Amino acid sequence: MDLMKFKTVDETIRVTMIVAITCCATLAVAFLVAFIFQYNKINEAYTKALVLDTAGKVYEVTPVAASDMRKYEYEDHIKTFVLLWYAFDESTYENNIKSALNLIGNRGKELLSDYNDVNMHNSLIQKNIIYSVTIKEIRVDMKTVPVSGEIQFTQKGYRARGSVSREVLAKFTVYDVSRSRENSHGVKIEGWDVKYSLPEETTVDNINE
Repeated sequence: MDLMKFKTVDETIRVTMIVAITCCATLAVAFLVAFIFQYNKINEAYTKALVLDTAGKVYEVTPVAASDMRKYEYEDHIKTFVLLWYAFDESTYENNIKSALNLIGNRGKELLSDYNDVNMHNSLIQKNIIYSVTIKEIRVDMKTVPVSGEIQFTQKGYRARGSVSREVLAKFTVYDVSRSRENSHGVKIEGWDVKYSLPEETTVDNINE
């Protein structure tokens, strides 16, 4: 018997097995990498959505948690109330106040009483005042019961001889109600505690200087 032939065959089988094992290992690694890549792509797709608007344009959006979305609604609700209740002139006052009262609970009656005590509407007409608001910061704490927060803004009144401004800090609490046409967020303000800074007046003479 030729022992060298058996040795050669044995080495060939061994090399073949090594090559086969190496190929299998390479394929396994490639499959694992492809699986992980595909899995990540699927997860990424689940976190995004496409929105088609009425003009036919497509936008990519990312969903957010319901609690985060609700927080944004609370913030927008408070901002809307501030813009309605503190920014107006003689032509928009009544509509603004009417709309704002849909956003606040019983506290709104007290705030309206304050306006009525100073005869706000007639004052706007007689003095030709226009009020504007610049919102600086708003914070909402979702961990409190009820949900609470505070908003800082500047209210400025313009009249013929100049303007007067004041800084306002309002601390609030809110509660959920049914959504409606007049209250699309489904929120009402419960507490509304306001602090005002001393007014700062700017006259026309000071502006010209």
